[in-house]
Amino acid sequence: MSEPEPEFPRRRKSASADSALRAEIERVSRMSIEERVKAALSMRERFAWIEPVTKPK
Repeated sequence: MSEPEPEFPRRRKSASADSALRAEIERVSRMSIEERVKAALSMRERFAWIEPVTKPK
């Protein structure tokens, strides 16, 4: 009995995309926390998890 074919064909991993991802991970790993926050805040897309911290009353 053979295995049923998947509903969607498997996508091949792009060597170019993998290389770009690895380069970006390496670049970010060399950044300080302050640099990462500044980079995140300067992006056009808004991230819900970036919110100002308010002091409790």
